[in-house]
Amino acid sequence: MIILGHGVFSIGEKDIAVTRGGGQFVVEREYRDIEADGDRGTVKGRTIIDKSVPKLTINALSMLPEDFTSYYPGMKSTTDTNTTVTGKTDISTEDYKTVKWTGKTKAGKGVIITLKNAINLENLDWTLQDKDEVIQALTYVGTYDEGESETEPWEVEFIK
Repeated sequence: MIILGHGVFSIGEKDIAVTRGGGQFVVEREYRDIEADGDRGTVKGRTIIDKSVPKLTINALSMLPEDFTSYYPGMKSTTDTNTTVTGKTDISTEDYKTVKWTGKTKAGKGVIITLKNAINLENLDWTLQDKDEVIQALTYVGTYDEGESETEPWEVEFIK
């Protein structure tokens, strides 16, 4: 049995400083049965995967202004005495990141969850409440390279 314990999220090669509520890894799949006349139900060997979307959500409590463009696509930042972040009208190849969760099982063995070519398409949405901190859910979706359909853009590595 595998029970995951504590770990660290990273975007690119940089760790996320602090989270609240951790995060979540999910692979959303859509399956389809190829039906034939006379079938009474699902037939072995005739179920295919139509779609597979890996997601890694990070509930970030802290964000560094200089790293803001790693969190959201279509943004740019400038730094002089202050750091200023604003939106762009396009998504560039630099907006796609490798996103990881590196942690351990409850038994102390290493686990690395990796999303490749990942992009966060969530809206910039901050709830500003008195006596509460902003928790921003960053949901990264692993994307396929064009023409690549044999390998999904995610992996889970169990370290011995």
